Amino acid sequence: MSYYSKNECYADVFMALTTGIVEESELYLLRQHYEDTEQYECCQGLVEAYIDYKKELKHVTEDKGVSRD
Repeated sequence: MSYYSKNECYADVFMALTTGIVEESELYLLRQHYEDTEQYECCQGLVEAYIDYKKELKHVTEDKGVSRD
């Protein structure tokens, strides 16, 4: 079993979200995998990446004047 650091998981999850490889609705599957394999550092990286992704998404839509109603 290979364990990854929080930063490695953060980078992977953030990239996957921003490129559309992983949808927000699928994150629970990834989290479940990390929990099942006891990769708790990756759970934290996933949470932080999701928070930053949402901040980035909000920032981009505000800059473009896009309404997300």
